[in-house]
Amino acid sequence: MMRVSFILLFALPFFLFGQHTISGRVVDKETGEGLLGAHIYLMKDWRNGTIASTDGSFTLEVDPSVPDSLIVSFIGFREVVVSLSGSMIIEMEPQKISGDVVVITSQRPIAEEFKYMKINKLEVYTNPSAKADPILAVNSLPSATTTDESANISLRGSSPIETGIFLNNVPVHDAVRYSQLNGIGTFSIFNTSIIKDVVVFPGNPPLEFGNTTSGVISLSTDDRILEDNGNSMVVSLASIGVTRDQKISKNQSLKLFSNWQPSAAIKAVNETSLEAIKSFESGDLGVYWYGSNSKLNWKVLNYSVLEGYEFKFQHASFNGIFDQKKKRSFLISTLERPIGKGTLSLNNGLSSSDGDYKYSNVKFNVRQKDLFGGINYLIGTPTISFKAGLSYDLRKSEVDGTFHEFSYALGLNHPTIGVSESGKSQTLESFTYVKYAASEKITIGSGVRKNVPIQDQKSYLSRQLNIAYSVQPWLITAGAGRYFKNGMRENTGELFTSKSDQLSLDIKYEKEDVNATFSLFRKNNEVDNGGYQANGAELFVDYRFSSKFRMSGSFTWLDAIDNDSDSYQYDLSYFIRGNLTYSPGRLWTFEGILVAREGLPFSPVEGANFDSNLDAFEPLYSEQDLRFPGYSSIGISVSKMIPVSEKVNVIVFASVNNILDTKNLRAYTYNFDYSIQSESLYSRRTSYFGAVISF
Repeated sequence: MMRVSFILLFALPFFLFGQHTISGRVVDKETGEGLLGAHIYLMKDWRNGTIASTDGSFTLEVDPSVPDSLIVSFIGFREVVVSLSGSMIIEMEPQKISGDVVVITSQRPIAEEFKYMKINKLEVYTNPSAKADPILAVNSLPSATTTDESANISLRGSSPIETGIFLNNVPVHDAVRYSQLNGIGTFSIFNTSIIKDVVVFPGNPPLEFGNTTSGVISLSTDDRILEDNGNSMVVSLASIGVTRDQKISKNQSLKLFSNWQPSAAIKAVNETSLEAIKSFESGDLGVYWYGSNSKLNWKVLNYSVLEGYEFKFQHASFNGIFDQKKKRSFLISTLERPIGKGTLSLNNGLSSSDGDYKYSNVKFNVRQKDLFGGINYLIGTPTISFKAGLSYDLRKSEVDGTFHEFSYALGLNHPTIGVSESGKSQTLESFTYVKYAASEKITIGSGVRKNVPIQDQKSYLSRQLNIAYSVQPWLITAGAGRYFKNGMRENTGELFTSKSDQLSLDIKYEKEDVNATFSLFRKNNEVDNGGYQANGAELFVDYRFSSKFRMSGSFTWLDAIDNDSDSYQYDLSYFIRGNLTYSPGRLWTFEGILVAREGLPFSPVEGANFDSNLDAFEPLYSEQDLRFPGYSSIGISVSKMIPVSEKVNVIVFASVNNILDTKNLRAYTYNFDYSIQSESLYSRRTSYFGAVISF
């Protein structure tokens, strides 16, 4: 309660000014998204104007004794003239295809009506928890049960390896940056500058997306071609990036982007919180080309990244530096062509990664290659839609090097073994999905996905049924299904199979100022020879008190059991998130965030046996599982948009995560004979600031 009061006190002073003003929000009529940078000015006094802030909000001082109207303009949208009022929502309609403004109409998921949430680009940039990362933004949703402050997303109690991540309908398997040997990574590899939106299906993943058992995170890239060239630059403590938007013709565009992430500046500002990291550095380069004509829509993305990461590795038998370097590249293309009364789509992906890892006296290399090809056809009417397709997903890995022979003996003189292994996973599947609008209120969707067995693979059939009932302001969706996945663990190349039976119910209530969701779900999953069951409930409420003040909060309860042990990482009696946003005008935004959850279970060390042959101690773990103390963190952020000219805008931002410097316990580490126990903590107080410049 004290921490929540802290946020309220932080925002309270800003309620004391802003008199004699009008306020409102400028949004896209079709999507409801706020339009950052929309121009608002008075018809009778064009010098008195402002620019919409990050979520489309604005305030403007006026003389109430003078009758007047507002003129609202934004590139690519029809100009709007509205009468003055105290508070208003101004909806703008996108212009039709004409002249130099083109909108590419690409395939959306046929099951989008059954989605849980959509996150747009502005919501990624303005969410402090997201750190401008589209995958980290998903962690703000109540359905995300990620417990390790990473970009490896757990959805509703499932392991991150079961989550399907798709970019333009192509699976991206190695989607995290600075990933450690266990696959846990700090950021995703996606550049938000090219992302249009993120659609999240936390359960009952639509079968048009294949080879996934937990849920789906579907990212789509930008598809609006503007009339002018543009540039943007990001300068922050840990990133320097540039993006060039190049108009090629009236119906195609090119984006060039590059980023460099050094560690020196952010480590200097956050010496204590980042003491476990010796250094990190990455550089990337990407080219994104997209366009359309009367016969074809296309999107082509080519991206490469080099990264290095050194952190302090602490173990009872070894304290030193874990050094890893990795290079990755991928090519993703999407082609769509109208054929008959429907659309034929080709989705292809080719990616590779090469990682070198070394610590103590071991050194090894992991190489992976992924190939994906998919073809589908979508045809539909206002009443019924049908989508069918075929996909092939090939994954290869090679692991060469030395590893320690014993997990408790990792020192420089301890024995190692040589390993040279390769693995291959192939998945060939066909699917059909039908969506039927039974009435204006009821929509029914059903699909099946069948594999063609390869390499002694077992035959399986995924199937699902979705129902949506919509009566304003209510939307109720229910789903049930069985799903299968053949996968490969990142950085180790180990193959795995999973199967999931799921039930879910989502009840949504949405009006102009309030958005609420209540969800119930049940999962029964098998991963290799093990498995788990998860029952859960989620409650999310978002309320806009005014154009300036907004608050949201969520509560998640998860009862999860591992079949092979008495404890399970995602068995959480509570997972709480809170968000408070205040925009006092003059293009300022202040935000506070609260995250709290139950501590994770662990098996304590109760002693150790000395192995004289290895000169090392082997720990003995208790059969009784305990829990770490609860996790809690409060963060605040502030941003301001500075309109320099009609074409030049600057957004400056600053944030402090874990502002109370709460010492959240991640794990215990031990001395050589396990007689002394030390605490390993999650992120301490961390400060971050920078600027985004558009010109």
